[in-house]
Amino acid sequence: MPKRLFLHALFALGINSAHAQTSNYPTHAQVGSRLTSLAAQHKGTASVSSIGKSRGDRDIWVLTVGKGDAAKKPAVLITAGIDGTHLAGTEIALQMAEKMLASSADSVKKLLDSKTFYFIPSVNPDAQAQYAAKPRYERHGNNTSYDEDRDGHLDEDPVEDLNNDGLITMVRVEDPTGTFVVSKDDPRVLVKADPAKGETGKYLYLTEGTDNDKDGVFNEDGPGGVAIDKNFTFDYPIFTTGAGDYAASELETQALLRFLYTHPGIFATLTFGPANNLSEAPRFDPAKVAKRILTGPLAKDATVMDQVSKLYNARTGLKDAPSMPQARGNFAQTAYFHAGRFSFTTPGWWVPRIETRGDSTRRTPPSGAPNAGGAPSTTPSAPARGGGGRPGGGATGSTPAPAAPATGDEDLRFLKWADREKLTGVYTNWTPVRHPDFPDQKVEVGGLVPFAKLNPPVSYLTEAADKHLIFLTGLSGQMPEVDLVNVKTESLGPGLSRVTATIMNKGLLPTYAEIGDRVRFVQKVKTEVKLSNGQTITSGRRLNLRAALGAGEKEEYSWLITGAGKVTIEAGCPTAGTKSVDVTIR
Repeated sequence: MPKRLFLHALFALGINSAHAQTSNYPTHAQVGSRLTSLAAQHKGTASVSSIGKSRGDRDIWVLTVGKGDAAKKPAVLITAGIDGTHLAGTEIALQMAEKMLASSADSVKKLLDSKTFYFIPSVNPDAQAQYAAKPRYERHGNNTSYDEDRDGHLDEDPVEDLNNDGLITMVRVEDPTGTFVVSKDDPRVLVKADPAKGETGKYLYLTEGTDNDKDGVFNEDGPGGVAIDKNFTFDYPIFTTGAGDYAASELETQALLRFLYTHPGIFATLTFGPANNLSEAPRFDPAKVAKRILTGPLAKDATVMDQVSKLYNARTGLKDAPSMPQARGNFAQTAYFHAGRFSFTTPGWWVPRIETRGDSTRRTPPSGAPNAGGAPSTTPSAPARGGGGRPGGGATGSTPAPAAPATGDEDLRFLKWADREKLTGVYTNWTPVRHPDFPDQKVEVGGLVPFAKLNPPVSYLTEAADKHLIFLTGLSGQMPEVDLVNVKTESLGPGLSRVTATIMNKGLLPTYAEIGDRVRFVQKVKTEVKLSNGQTITSGRRLNLRAALGAGEKEEYSWLITGAGKVTIEAGCPTAGTKSVDVTIR
């Protein structure tokens, strides 16, 4: 292979020797442009529209992919960007749509004839816009102005760029009351002091900024407001920072729920975000379904989830997924527990595990080079909304964060990978600054560049998009398919006939989730007889409704009909499609 082509191939595969950090994630305008371009290039197969506006008056786009009448076919809904810090999911969803429409594979073409795919790649565009803004910081909240600290003032304690580098990272303050120490495995990382190991805290650990309102809490009330993936209806975290005043209070939340509930053909949802129930399926727990409010999957659904998890692992080949439990009030759980749809969620990409000799020994960072390596961020999980957060171990009077900053194994794993890949621009070294709230103490600013940990250079996502498209087509190929078989007529005498038909599910998955029959937002399997003029049903129901048909399950129906002429039997449901058969009785 010529040298130039070889190097080009390496770059396309994302394994070139050095990467600049995420400089080319799409803006909201670019997301819209890519979707509009797809719809223009694939007329008759793709269309784009807006399902609503964000609080910041940005469109929430949906790309509908499939041939024929989309509303009359079983569908899969793919969502991303609900958590505003997760740009990778938006890019993966966009690339999947692009690759699906560009595919020449017969299997994909067949799916587009029989299924509909809805892509909503950026549900929370207000928060995602902070990536391209100055200063850059990880933001979960939309543009709703919100009084986070309930002091009667809006947005009065934002983050500040203390070292004027255009980035909001972290602050460490040498203080005997601190609860953090430098990691023995890597001096770029801070970890919680462990008293069991004889460790005593040395640092306060805060988001970059000052205590503007002098309430002892840093950066707790900046611009913006409600974290959309905490604002959904299932297990809504009332009185929790970033969750909003009430469930589904936000325009973005309402738009997505409205779309889900008004599209009865949606069989399953696939969400890209910082949670994972695909690498390892949730298990059935009788205790979680014994109460009025379910907190775990029903037995039949758990079996299906396990089947889909095995399909996911086999199709993607992804391993070593970190533990990423679902948060309260998120969309993925609401889609299952409240809307009755199968609901799957994955980050799409995560830091690969790297096994090296001396894995747990202390290591020395690259010397002297600013932005070298990739120490992991403490910012992603600390702020519950835009404008910083309330880190644990802060100054006197500070409120602990919802979860302690992730500075343990996850960060070291990211650091090893970033060093191996020679990533640049993902980490800023700790540098001294003067801090008005700590005038007589040593204060340093540094840490992971915002968005780095969850969002690798875009070149790494090409393979992730390929693998998840393979999974999506595999899942779609297993979806339920209703058929009418063994249809027959039998004359019982002058003007009287028996008509018999068997409805069956030819797919490898049930016609809909078992929970659909419990929440009653999913349409049941319907078998209906449509008569011609002069015909009447002597025995049997004209309309039969039943619960979900499992994979390969069937049910026979029989009718006694008087009269002659055409009889139409129609069976199915929106999530599995319908089938009709005409018979003539004499």
